[in-house]
Amino acid sequence: MDKKNFLSLLKRYQDGNTTPEEEQMLLNYLESFQAAQEDSWPLELGNSEELKSNILTGILQNIKKDKSSTHINRRFSYSNLFRYAASIVLIAGAFYFFNEMYGTPNNGLHNQKGDDSIVLKLENGNTSVITENDNKDIVDSHGSVVGVQSGNTITYGKAKKEPKELVYNELTVPLGKKFDLVLSDGTSIKLNAGSTVKYPVQFVETSKRVVQIWGEAFFDVTKDEARPFQVIANNVQVEVLGTKFNVSSYPEDDDISTVLVEGSVKLSNNAAEEENSFVIVPNQKASWNKENATMTIEEVETDIYTSWINGRMIFKNIPFKNIRKKLERRYNVTIINNNKALDEKFYNASFDIETIEQVMKAFKENYSIDYEIADNQIIIN
Repeated sequence: MDKKNFLSLLKRYQDGNTTPEEEQMLLNYLESFQAAQEDSWPLELGNSEELKSNILTGILQNIKKDKSSTHINRRFSYSNLFRYAASIVLIAGAFYFFNEMYGTPNNGLHNQKGDDSIVLKLENGNTSVITENDNKDIVDSHGSVVGVQSGNTITYGKAKKEPKELVYNELTVPLGKKFDLVLSDGTSIKLNAGSTVKYPVQFVETSKRVVQIWGEAFFDVTKDEARPFQVIANNVQVEVLGTKFNVSSYPEDDDISTVLVEGSVKLSNNAAEEENSFVIVPNQKASWNKENATMTIEEVETDIYTSWINGRMIFKNIPFKNIRKKLERRYNVTIINNNKALDEKFYNASFDIETIEQVMKAFKENYSIDYEIADNQIIIN
């Protein structure tokens, strides 16, 4: 997530228009910051300790509200609270500069309890809930039909008259769900749980086809030599003409990865020079490490990384800390691991139609992992 998207998300968060997944993305992004130095604190914000105290009080109040619910939408625990505390100065500072840019009064953080709905956001900021089994027209802010929903797929049609400027929609898929999207050029995007994609309703002939992804998606790109297709995932750009590939860019992950199934893609960092770009071929995975800003390329079995499309999860020599994250997204649960040594151990497993209870039982029987389930939380001892 770049600075522009971060500020945009802050605005929506302050207005109470974010989904639980977007709030989680915001919290994870803020967690990546380091504690601000005292001499960097903007004087216009007043006393930093007082602001931190007020914001922490609001966070604690929301945690108490969440604990009273049997369904957990926002995965925010007391153990995370103290990690986020180091970022509070920067949160307040971001709101200050954000208010200067947008002229919105700062009323503090307002968390709005959301649900597990798939949400479509139009270019004017209006949002609508997408019911997976529905069949309906997708209209723009002017009431014109721009696409159609058929079950778990939204398909955009090509306009008779090419638009003069790009108009963007944004689709957010919550934890525990998946959804498909077909763009106006025929490009297919399969969104995994906890993901958001921002895309043009119609592409313009004179520009590249550019979409942004937060989370994970599989792309089957329609070939168009005159207009390369570009996926922006945080600080990584993936550019293609026509190909099939998987991009994973969850905020809480250490790496941004691209796995190529068919064709070829060129990857680069947003700030990198052309000579520092990388090209991968089928059956290769490129991983951009967020911390040290380096790219690594390796040969992989692509079905391990794309099995989620068909509802399967394949873990092959994967550390348990990564398995936990995938299980949380797939089943929309919170996994609290009190056995830290377990996170660094590597496991092999495969699941498809199993419930989370059956998955955990399999880990217990095969790997002697002790756990208990309570109120949508899995606690590992």
